[in-house]
Amino acid sequence: MAKKTTAETKPSNPAGKPSMGVVNKYELVVIYPTTENEIGVEKLISEKCKKRALKVTGVDKWGTKTMAYEIKKQSRGYYLKLNIEGSSEAVRLLEKDLQMDDKMLRFLLIRI
Repeated sequence: MAKKTTAETKPSNPAGKPSMGVVNKYELVVIYPTTENEIGVEKLISEKCKKRALKVTGVDKWGTKTMAYEIKKQSRGYYLKLNIEGSSEAVRLLEKDLQMDDKMLRFLLIRI
């Protein structure tokens, strides 16, 4: 009887997926004040994603909308949704970068 190698008998983690390099899909929605340049906002967020080795797969410009309540004394905001792919560690670092952005009103980052 031939002996099986450990790689054949046991996955690297309980889910059976490799522990490093797993690519997840995320959606990121950001709200900036209407005083910010729309093209500049898109470029800024895309650069932050690329800095963290995240791939931007889609950009959806929702435009300027009136918010239900004021955020930082702003009643209107420019909404932008990005679809992102990358590792969970890179997304954690991106989230910290976004928290440090003083111009941004709000952001929401979820895994899909």
